[in-house]
Amino acid sequence: MTVTMATVASAGAATAATQESADDALPAYSQWLTIDDGSLEFAFVDWATLEAYVRDDLETADPDETVPAAYEADPMIAPVSEGALSTYLFVGLTLGQFRLGGLLDDGALESSVEGLLRTTDVFVVTGQIDPAAIDEQVTAEPEAEFIRQLERTAEIDGYDVYTPVADDTDAAIAVGDEALVIATGEDVDTADDPRAGLDRAIEASTGTVDRATDSSEAFAWTLERAGDGDVVVGQYGDGGALVDFASDGLEDAESIVSSLAVEDEETSTGDFAAVIDDPDTATLEAVLGASADERSLDIADDRVTATGTWRELD
Repeated sequence: MTVTMATVASAGAATAATQESADDALPAYSQWLTIDDGSLEFAFVDWATLEAYVRDDLETADPDETVPAAYEADPMIAPVSEGALSTYLFVGLTLGQFRLGGLLDDGALESSVEGLLRTTDVFVVTGQIDPAAIDEQVTAEPEAEFIRQLERTAEIDGYDVYTPVADDTDAAIAVGDEALVIATGEDVDTADDPRAGLDRAIEASTGTVDRATDSSEAFAWTLERAGDGDVVVGQYGDGGALVDFASDGLEDAESIVSSLAVEDEETSTGDFAAVIDDPDTATLEAVLGASADERSLDIADDRVTATGTWRELD
């Protein structure tokens, strides 16, 4: 969503939260996040909130469209925009092969989607899910060559697990009443073993294994400060496979979370938090929220927070 979220972000008004007033509660989607091999990347879209503002723009968005230079250079905008678009497109382009590409349509499959979460392991769809309708859809006989038929083959903590009827082992979908958890060959870390990705995500959601917020104080801190937006992207450790925070001043970051929230049709706000060893104040001042109409930046030791407000121009 580069340009699309840039349009949303061009919308601006409320006063953004400061570092001191950050909510201690973690966002609900964090229950699915784990740190694997020392790293984590994620993109989250609050579809229930954002749909009314951006569905039309998303449906016509061009991933290759040139982003305005001011947005492209702003780490509070570009990574969030790109994360939102790639997450939305994953549903139509990747889930289409399982006959789930229309999942975001109103009333599709007797289900209601509330949130979309993408990591390098899995894709999680949260909301009110009708397992029977999903089962009927994914197990039906293929009507086109590109459609892949699935069958129920296992269970994980109350989730029915579906895998391809063919001998392919590059995909698995776990279906529950409140979530779908999907691993495909497009997931960077689970291309060879999608079931492992399902296991980790579901076990984290039930508290069986440590969540990312349990494993890293730095990640928990950044998520608490900046993880409550309508679109959120984050990175812990090495990144670049899913979220690109390549920007001056962020090279040594241990953890980064950035988010945008739509306040109304003309206003968006953003929050940013990072843990950076020996942050360069001058460099960060030059890039963080540089495209915003209003912004604030706070640096205390290795803790960096920024807020921004974007208003639509007449």
